[in-house]
Amino acid sequence: MSPTAMQITSQLDTEIAKAVEDIYAPDTDDRRRFPSELAIRSNRFYKIVDEIDRDICAPSQAKYAASHRKHLANILLNLSRSIVTKRWTIFIGDPKAYSKGGLMHSIGLDSRARTSKILDALVASDTITKFDGTKYQDNPHGNLYYPNRELREKLYRFGLDATSDASFEKVLIRINTPSRGWGKSDLTKVDEYHKVAEINEYARAQKWACKEAIIRIFKYDPFTAGRLHTEFQNLPARTHKIRQNTLINGEPIKEVDFNANDLRLFLAFNKLDVYGDGTDAYREIANLAKVDRTTVKSFFTAALHCDSYERARSGAKVPDTFGRRIMEAFERLYPKVQLFSGKQPFGLVGTQLEGEILQIAMRQLRLLDVFALPIHDAIAVPEKNYDLAKTAMEDAWQYVMHPFHPNAKSFAG
Repeated sequence: MSPTAMQITSQLDTEIAKAVEDIYAPDTDDRRRFPSELAIRSNRFYKIVDEIDRDICAPSQAKYAASHRKHLANILLNLSRSIVTKRWTIFIGDPKAYSKGGLMHSIGLDSRARTSKILDALVASDTITKFDGTKYQDNPHGNLYYPNRELREKLYRFGLDATSDASFEKVLIRINTPSRGWGKSDLTKVDEYHKVAEINEYARAQKWACKEAIIRIFKYDPFTAGRLHTEFQNLPARTHKIRQNTLINGEPIKEVDFNANDLRLFLAFNKLDVYGDGTDAYREIANLAKVDRTTVKSFFTAALHCDSYERARSGAKVPDTFGRRIMEAFERLYPKVQLFSGKQPFGLVGTQLEGEILQIAMRQLRLLDVFALPIHDAIAVPEKNYDLAKTAMEDAWQYVMHPFHPNAKSFAG
């Protein structure tokens, strides 16, 4: 390991130690996660499993010991992942979820009774905290769990190292709210599938934190709002600088992100250039509106997914005075386009375009033997490959947006 990598690892330990101190209420979707089928090679971890098995939640009969230990290890690994992602893990109570084809069964938990007994014992011993949950989309009711301080101190080191090799064997495309007959379709047959499979074939041989398959998640069908996703992107990068201090194949990483990409895509889709020198679409509006750039970004992030000004302002939690100044500035700079046209919000289209850009860039980098991880509309690569990644991202953006606006330009950095 290089001196730089050793320094990054030291900083990572510091950031995770800070994360152990904090706990957040699971009041928004970005504070929750569904469990994965995780595994780890660590005698130290299994020593903790055996201690908890003995002291807190031993099986009722010896003949169930092996299955009980498997369930306990799975639960504890997912709770370790909760610590490093700062997300509560959802464990579903519906018995159907533990049958073949159910969500819990698919991640290695095939006994509702065993899972419930373990979770109840951990809650009763004040080892973890339980938060009553609600039904999420088409998934059955599940409660949320997060490890308490003593368990966090024991488990936090394993959250990044646990991997999900099993995830690479599962369907790599998901539709959250299937429509038009897509609910029972064989998604491995759609044109997009081989592209995602190609990315994962390369990814399997790489090493990174929270290693799981890279999947593409669509909204209604394989043509709508399809973003690439892997658990790595759930690692915090602001409140705790964990994600940027991890490694790819033992190397320090650097992220390549587009400037003001949501708004830039919207403008290019409508055949418009970014006002001014083209480097920052939000800054030009912020300067004219006399509102800080962060507020402008929050407003447009919400607005492009809303059908009205009021919903956008409310979603972004922007004061009406600021919201109206932002809208006035936008309309002065871009009089030829309506932000709220009464049609479907642009957000679904924009998310689909982002997904296309990333998968093209990642597949292009694969040809150069450069591994990239998706982070919403950005990627993370080994720092030494930053320039190659920046070029690949800008080229992919131009390729995808050329049919809408041949002269539109991205700005990655």
